[in-house]
Amino acid sequence: MKISNEVKVGLLAIAAIAVLIFGFNFLKGNNVFSKPFILYARFPNIGALERSNVIKINGLNVGTVGDFRPADKEVNSIIVELHVDKNIAIPSNSIALIDGSVLGSAYINIEKGPANTYLKTGDSISTRADMSLLSDLKAQVAPTITRLNETFDSLKLVIGGLNSIFDPNTKNNLRELITNLSMTSG
Repeated sequence: MKISNEVKVGLLAIAAIAVLIFGFNFLKGNNVFSKPFILYARFPNIGALERSNVIKINGLNVGTVGDFRPADKEVNSIIVELHVDKNIAIPSNSIALIDGSVLGSAYINIEKGPANTYLKTGDSISTRADMSLLSDLKAQVAPTITRLNETFDSLKLVIGGLNSIFDPNTKNNLRELITNLSMTSG
């Protein structure tokens, strides 16, 4: 049986669309073949956190950030959906916090608790507002600001010295000196 060109083109188009959907989801960080278990975390401010940012436990990537939604009409807090690898056991008294580096993107860091019971899909994880990113930034910037202030003070002294050198009296004296030197050498 001979397959017509139209059928071949149709099958190729379907395969291309399937590969495109798979590739798009893969690049977004979604695992297409396994379904993660979902946890919910409520944060007062998500800062630079974005969909598909990583979730870490002890530095190991264990999942990705899912959707965001306001907890109420006033948007006093935001509920973040956490997609965690189903093979990871997270103790029920663990704490999720938003962390990140000064130059890197934000991520969710889960600090494991000592409980013997574990979170299941649909559970909420406790959160803590962590200012480590801001305090790290302040600690790194403070010495630079001090050095900049010292540099500005030195610059003021140098500019003040240059202004005293180039007052009108000094300019006239320099002109006369140069004129006298050129007359004696010429």
